[in-house]
Amino acid sequence: MTSPQQIGWGLVGLGRIAKQEIAPAIGSAANSSLVGVVSRDASRAAEFASEYGASNAYDDYDALLGNDAVDAVYIATPNALHADQVVAAAKAGKHVLCDKPLALTVPDAERVIAACEDAGVRLGLTFQSRNYEGMAEVRQLVADGGIGDVVLAHVEMSSGRTLLGGWRTDPSLAGVGSMNNIGVHGYDLLRYLLGSEVVEATALLGTEPGFELETTALALLRFANGTLAYVNANQSTPHHQPDVVLYGTEGRVLGKDVSRPNLDGTFTITTENGETRREVSSARGYEATVARFADAVLAGRAPSPSGLDGLRSVALTDALARSAREGVTVTLTP
Repeated sequence: MTSPQQIGWGLVGLGRIAKQEIAPAIGSAANSSLVGVVSRDASRAAEFASEYGASNAYDDYDALLGNDAVDAVYIATPNALHADQVVAAAKAGKHVLCDKPLALTVPDAERVIAACEDAGVRLGLTFQSRNYEGMAEVRQLVADGGIGDVVLAHVEMSSGRTLLGGWRTDPSLAGVGSMNNIGVHGYDLLRYLLGSEVVEATALLGTEPGFELETTALALLRFANGTLAYVNANQSTPHHQPDVVLYGTEGRVLGKDVSRPNLDGTFTITTENGETRREVSSARGYEATVARFADAVLAGRAPSPSGLDGLRSVALTDALARSAREGVTVTLTP
């Protein structure tokens, strides 16, 4: 390790998320330092390294993996590249925090997990919604039966009218559209809050004129604990409302402006004893995700979200895509 209290990071893929969220998160986390960055464009890598204080800039991924000061790699490349890049990092003995999705197919996701297990490295996913302020407390409330049994849940992951662009319009690189782009965060968040797995999945997809991949994805989910859930992941409507609502037999959790990054919102909990309201922020979700992954590496424990969470996400997205394509409800093994 860089030190007993800090890990050194390598960053591959220097697009918007890396620039706006991940590099600043690594710089802000006390247990992390940015050692190197890599891009196919050497000048872009050098400029990025200079801006964010990395001591090394590469135009070759293997060169980054060969740097002994790099303890962990953050992968922020197009979706189709994730699986092979995670496997390469694992073989080089590097821990990996991978942007979602882990892979485009279940077999590839399983291959990734096996490679990390064989190499003895930690694998985490960037489902940063788990780390938004207030989410852990809602999960505990549900686990404690604070609103009774959760009968119905609703999550809106919409980002406003932000149509797919760049490689995200290419099925060979993106896999699917809004589901992989934003929907997976809602699916994982429900798994986390409910502490349960999806056993049935149904989807309807909508596509804007001129696009090959979906820009609206509506998912109906049945969880093993009996909860029915609805997730709205769309990039088409301009006036979005990024809320999370859990309806229990003895109360309700209403989260307003809590499901998307960099928002100020509220959680209102209603029970037979009255109502409580808490102001929360999702502004530091990425920083918390990076810092907690580094903590897991330093402590030698499995991170949350883990590689298994990434596999579950790929399996569910695959099921939803099949549902929409074939017009059927797909059963999953919890």
